[in-house]
Amino acid sequence: MKKNNAISQKMKAKYEAIEHIADILNASYDGIWIADKNGIVLFVNKAAEILNPLIKANSVIGKNIEEVFQQGLISKPLTPEVIRMKRQITKIHEAVGGKRLLITSNPVFDDQQEVSFVVSNMRDISELDRLRVELEQIRALNKYLANLNKIGQKIPDPFAELFRSTAMHKVYETALKAAEVDSTILILGESGVGKGFLAKYIHLNSARRGGPFIRVNCAAMPDQLVESELFGYEAGAFTGARVAGKLGHLEKAEGGTLFLDELGDLPLSTQVKLLRFLEDTEIVPVGGTSFRKVDTRIIAATHRNLEEMTKKGIFREDLYFRVNVISIPIPSLRDRVDDIPFFIHYYLNFFCKKYKRERFIQPRAMDHLQRYPYPGNVRELSNLIEQLVVLTSKREIEIEDLPEKVLCGATEWPELICNKQIGLRQAVMELEKRLITKALSSSGSQRQAAKALGIDQATVIRKMRRYDLRSELKVHGGALLQHNFLKKI
Repeated sequence: MKKNNAISQKMKAKYEAIEHIADILNASYDGIWIADKNGIVLFVNKAAEILNPLIKANSVIGKNIEEVFQQGLISKPLTPEVIRMKRQITKIHEAVGGKRLLITSNPVFDDQQEVSFVVSNMRDISELDRLRVELEQIRALNKYLANLNKIGQKIPDPFAELFRSTAMHKVYETALKAAEVDSTILILGESGVGKGFLAKYIHLNSARRGGPFIRVNCAAMPDQLVESELFGYEAGAFTGARVAGKLGHLEKAEGGTLFLDELGDLPLSTQVKLLRFLEDTEIVPVGGTSFRKVDTRIIAATHRNLEEMTKKGIFREDLYFRVNVISIPIPSLRDRVDDIPFFIHYYLNFFCKKYKRERFIQPRAMDHLQRYPYPGNVRELSNLIEQLVVLTSKREIEIEDLPEKVLCGATEWPELICNKQIGLRQAVMELEKRLITKALSSSGSQRQAAKALGIDQATVIRKMRRYDLRSELKVHGGALLQHNFLKKI
């Protein structure tokens, strides 16, 4: 009993030694723990309680910090290590609620240079991480704007704010010029590059901006209905027709713009009537007998090669030349990588606002997102960012949150890099084997292959023997099968 009283008195003395500065420590923004040389907790400030809601100061003071750890209230403490090693130790800890804490534990020495106390300081760096990511994005934007000022370019208006590449600025300069006249426009590009976006941009910058903008996907309409949808029909034109008839999209868009998306899928029978409209601005509804003048501008778009289709007879040549008055090709996203980080930033903000969530992309994850080739172009990028915003439970989107196709898509040999079952040595050997096989198959000789790979011919021969490339080359085929040197290996 006397021993316990002695311990209690000793503890009381230690606590009183720091009690006079308790108010100062409680005013600190950082969490602070103080333990003695035996690891007994002497003080926990209010900020530490806020950073770790599982902790209440009066429930841990007087306990050994290892005991608090065993109860699952804190992560592995640094105090015992600081006492043993007699030096400062720092680590980052993932706390409750997804907070990232920077914890630094410092020893306090007595006159004999023995550890007397350990003071642990913890700071929430989640906000700092978010600010760092935002700063990197701002720096990237400022760098672009600085370059933009040097070359004298200007962003025309908010519609073009997403585009930073020189190629896309040329596209939008052409679009602005085309918007000044009523000429028919043909927008070319892969699916998902933003052909509809550009068509709307042209309409809004034209004298027809006050009129309707109607978009029609030619590939989405059944062949038997395309004509009536575009040109309308008269009363009783066919079985099931409306009694009063129906206006077609060309008339609905009068005074404005009709955007014909996927023009290459328009049936040949309808192509004839569209050509007549483009030449005379007149239409005849299905079942009608008289012509109607219609003031509608046509902007068409396709991902198909119309010129090749005309040679094959599946697209009218005269319509092709009539539609292709002003041609605006849009490059794929992989050919304008400068736009990718700005698209990512734009859609991240857009979907965060839409779903009322706060999300930030860590630099390593951003690096992978920027290097992914996006075969589906802007549409795929938009869908991917929406998926990350919706499915990521943390505020920060990290590299492990990315789909496997993004992690693997930017590498030349993705199946090697992403195969978790293959070791580094085996992956290097397999890559070397493939590179040599590819060089031999494309060059047709050992000497040319060695030159292409930047090694000598003897090394090529030695590695061909090592990897038994004779059987590999038979599988791959290529020019080497015509050479006799394979028999000499």
